[in-house]
Amino acid sequence: MSDCCTSKEKASENSGSELCPSCNVKGKRVKIITLKSMLKPTALESLNADLIHYFCSSEECNTVYFNTDKKTYSLSEIKVSVHHKDNSLTVPVCYCFDWTREKIKQSIEKGLSPNPLEHIRENIKENRCGCEVNNPQGSCCLGNVTTFMNQLS
Repeated sequence: MSDCCTSKEKASENSGSELCPSCNVKGKRVKIITLKSMLKPTALESLNADLIHYFCSSEECNTVYFNTDKKTYSLSEIKVSVHHKDNSLTVPVCYCFDWTREKIKQSIEKGLSPNPLEHIRENIKENRCGCEVNNPQGSCCLGNVTTFMNQLS
């Protein structure tokens, strides 16, 4: 897990197989450990760990994960709420350190220190993040946190 916020792994092109079969939006390749961590037991039973899997970040799409055989896993098959698909204030933006939209907003409004980005970066530096098992997108949340904070300004 030490590379979860520094890895720049590139997904290979698979002649359209990276497009979500539900919404046709390009998915982001995720490691199998992410699905093993996020899928409910009944969904996990149908996981083919030998295939490439992708995360669909489309807010309008009910599919969270899909694979190269077009097998999909929907919101109801995931253990946690998915930041990209749920706009409620209580959903984490940072799953490792429990920074919800509400906590980020309060921190900014009250000018608390360290701010969410500083806090997360400090923990990344200490090798404490576990994005591939905590975050449904399977990668670092810093971009999501930054985007949300910028929307508040």
